[in-house]
Amino acid sequence: MYTNNNKCEQNEHEAEKLLGKDPPDLILCYLTCPQDAAKAFLGALILTDFRARPLHFSFVSPIRPTRLQRILYGATLDEHLKIDVIAQKLLKDIPKSPDVLFVDAPELLRVRRIIKFPTAFLTKSTNPKAQPGKLSTLEYDTGSNIADQEIVGQILATLETVVDLVEPFTRMREALKEAIKSPKE
Repeated sequence: MYTNNNKCEQNEHEAEKLLGKDPPDLILCYLTCPQDAAKAFLGALILTDFRARPLHFSFVSPIRPTRLQRILYGATLDEHLKIDVIAQKLLKDIPKSPDVLFVDAPELLRVRRIIKFPTAFLTKSTNPKAQPGKLSTLEYDTGSNIADQEIVGQILATLETVVDLVEPFTRMREALKEAIKSPKE
């Protein structure tokens, strides 16, 4: 008889074999780059353990592009600021290399061109009907990074029964609001 416990054990062994480490040794990374009400660009990054408990948090102060920058960069301004400025800064200062990077917006998948670890846009499933035989409540997209699909899928299959993998985005946005309004020490 095949039970969920056997499936969890099988997923753990597959993830271990695939990543060369036990699931509790996985390091997850989350990146968000929202805009505030004044249209300034913000960014935050959190490294977590496999239970989504924080190991490292960093953020960038609001970036307000000038009118000249808006003209010169045109339609490429958002990507330039989010990927080449914000993500680049946040990712260069992380103390440990993560096993996966989760982003909360599809356009942030472009960050994969500047990093060496799997990247996926992660969200709660929008399908209101539970599908028979499907345990997943998550949807993910690796964009054009086809090679990342298997690794991300294995990590999600292993950890989604352990922790809410989307919830850290909410904590990050709240922490970002708090950090920006607090005076720097």
